[in-house]
Amino acid sequence: MGQEVMSVRLDPAGLDVVDLSEVKAALRRRAQLMREGLFPRKVLVVVNGKGGVGKSSLSTALAAALAKTRARVLLIEMDEQGNHSEDLGTNGTELADDGMAQAAAILDGKPLTPTGEARPGLYVVPGGSALEDVVEELYCQRRIAAHSDDPEDQLAWMGLYAAAIDAVRDDYDVIILDVAPGCEPLQLQALVAGEMVLIPSKSDPSSRKGLRTVARRFAQARALTPVLRLLGVVVFATNSSATKVQANIKDQLADDLNGAAPVLEQTIRHVESAAVACRTQGRLPQEMATDPNLDPALRRSVKALAGDYRSLAMEVLQTKAQLDYADEEEAA
Repeated sequence: MGQEVMSVRLDPAGLDVVDLSEVKAALRRRAQLMREGLFPRKVLVVVNGKGGVGKSSLSTALAAALAKTRARVLLIEMDEQGNHSEDLGTNGTELADDGMAQAAAILDGKPLTPTGEARPGLYVVPGGSALEDVVEELYCQRRIAAHSDDPEDQLAWMGLYAAAIDAVRDDYDVIILDVAPGCEPLQLQALVAGEMVLIPSKSDPSSRKGLRTVARRFAQARALTPVLRLLGVVVFATNSSATKVQANIKDQLADDLNGAAPVLEQTIRHVESAAVACRTQGRLPQEMATDPNLDPALRRSVKALAGDYRSLAMEVLQTKAQLDYADEEEAA
């Protein structure tokens, strides 16, 4: 950690790809730190195998809420959609670089540098179309790894992001990775780089199928990151007044998880007007809730939604503390 990861272009198997020798060295260092209990849990992966489950909205609102606790937060959008610039109101500013800084870190070995501070204490590495080249690189690396007899080669391609993030992880208290739903290589990269996984899910069969897909990839990632844990599932876009329906949804998701992780108590309510207003104006629910010029009905809805995210941030911190305590007990 704290060391720059250099990536050199070379040509194995006729492909112009990143040299993984430094990535392998970085993965060995992190493995040693894990064995010694010197790898504090701070990277949170927000992921589902299906889109449209509130992943981006949850990531930005949660990151801002955690920054309000005086934590220094790094938010990395591992998604070509680039939705964070809409949620944070950074479209058309220097903070929205279409994923170029992120691609440079992964493909060219440059430091993983945020484009700026979107909110006090909240630093951003945006996503965008530049990640198309990153995804192409990952597919090439996976094909090359499949033809290697060396177990280290077979796994190392999944550690490109882990190496880049480890080089800056000491600079932040929390690092949140918001991962594209349909891209297996990016999801594996994020899971290997993370220590905690938060899965937003709706109650529909597609969302629940996406949850199970993530669970399978989670098992692959633990081969490189044994400290990786499922923090929990967040029920997203629910009717806050339908208590019985919420209970049924939580029961269904708990069955899907088969005891692997909790379904968190705090849900995120469905308020279409509030969600549209926030994204249109580039303001988070916490910010809109204090606007005295907002329509009173809309302001009440936004304030309730902001409360959901604030409570979720507290539950995430509490659940993380429980994981940390369990780790200490296991090591003792």
